[in-house]
Amino acid sequence: MAKKKTINNKPIWKNAGFYFVIIYALLTIAFVAQMFISNIVPIKYAIPVLIVLILLFMGMYYLQLGKRVNKVNKILGKILIVILSIILGVGNWYVFKTTNAFGRMTGNNTQTDVVSVVVMKESNAKDIKDLKGKKLGVIKTGDNEIMTKALADVKKDLGEDITTVDYKSYKDYGDDLYDGKVDAILVNEGSRGLFEDNHANFDSETRKIKEYTYEKEVKDISKDVNVTKEPFSVYITGIDTFGTISTVSRSDVNMIVTVNPKTHQILLTSIPRDYYVPQPCQGGQTDKLTHSGLWGAECTVETVENYFDAEINYFARVNFSSVISIVDALGGITVENPVAFTASDGTYSYPAGNVDMDGAMALRFARERYNLADGDRDRGRNQMRVITAMINKMISPTIITNYSSIMDAIGGSFQTNMTSNEMSSLVKMQINDMSGWDIKQISVSGRGNGSAWSPANGFNAWVMEPDRATVDNATSLIKKIVSGEMITDADVQHQNDLVSNAG
Repeated sequence: MAKKKTINNKPIWKNAGFYFVIIYALLTIAFVAQMFISNIVPIKYAIPVLIVLILLFMGMYYLQLGKRVNKVNKILGKILIVILSIILGVGNWYVFKTTNAFGRMTGNNTQTDVVSVVVMKESNAKDIKDLKGKKLGVIKTGDNEIMTKALADVKKDLGEDITTVDYKSYKDYGDDLYDGKVDAILVNEGSRGLFEDNHANFDSETRKIKEYTYEKEVKDISKDVNVTKEPFSVYITGIDTFGTISTVSRSDVNMIVTVNPKTHQILLTSIPRDYYVPQPCQGGQTDKLTHSGLWGAECTVETVENYFDAEINYFARVNFSSVISIVDALGGITVENPVAFTASDGTYSYPAGNVDMDGAMALRFARERYNLADGDRDRGRNQMRVITAMINKMISPTIITNYSSIMDAIGGSFQTNMTSNEMSSLVKMQINDMSGWDIKQISVSGRGNGSAWSPANGFNAWVMEPDRATVDNATSLIKKIVSGEMITDADVQHQNDLVSNAG
């Protein structure tokens, strides 16, 4: 009589395949959840991906827990689950990096002021306590609220045992420190560059013995639109510092980026840093545009909106560290350089034509003005060339190879008042149609007006008097983009002609 086959009634949790399926199911659920929460994958891709994931899960479940699957197929199933789990793990990581980067860019609504106690390099003072009974200079231009806080903290550290001397001019401020009339001065790190006109080597000839940091929330000045359907403008303000992106400092890069998502056209409008314009944050006084950054991005945006009669929906703040980090994460960029030149500090030479650059080389290229024929105007044009190269690299397929490092760099290098949903919507739109962008570049100009009063400096400084014709025509081109019309090469050439005549 034939022996009866024994039925395997082993509990499911004692089956190793059960745990393979559980791990695979968790990774699948996590990926699907992140895919829809991040909102960067278009529906036309999301639905097929979801169907494929469901079918794959059903197949893996059958290979591990199906009753008619032999031992060989179960082993093959485990191998497949391991391979697919690795792919899902990588996918989860990429989506997480993207949403995390957007959150870091858009979640930081703080403004940071750093105030240092500065002495001459050869000073005997090594610590704040060494200033007891000494003289401390305090500047009374700019943001007095921050300086008042810093002075109170200094007095707290010294038990009020210090004499203060007030100043209204950065020239006198620096001169008296160099001449020994005061033992130390309080310097808001954002305004450190204001010493350069009279003390070019201020950074190397002085040192910090104490630093105070103050953070405050900034109000939301965004003017929200549907960024995938309506035109919008972003103001790029590049501050002249390294390190923390929220640090308040001069706005040395000033650019209006006007985007029409329907026509896929972008207009970059560069504004010289020394443009002499009225500033709301200084009580309507006229000063260099770069000094508006000392009151934060809000002041710079409002100043430009008023002068250009153009609405700016959002801002993006970058600094020196941003350029280096992002360009290096992109694996370098290729910049179209029209004229050969060598940087004034001797670090790099840039031949004419397409130049491959890493982050440090791109930053030096974007900062140079002294060895360029048209000075600050040419610097603005080179800044637009760097941004154009970065955009072109970001929308190219090569971004995939460096995606993780790019997300790390972007997340820590930008501060913007766009929401993470708006950022993800733009990415989703780009993935959906994979269309190229037509990027046009213009600038505005003016005449070097020699020396004029700078309220932020507290003395006369070199400024550029705006040429109204270049401003008005640039505004008309911005409004042309916003109205849905296309900017032509003839439009750009007309603006270039106006700029040439202005110079």
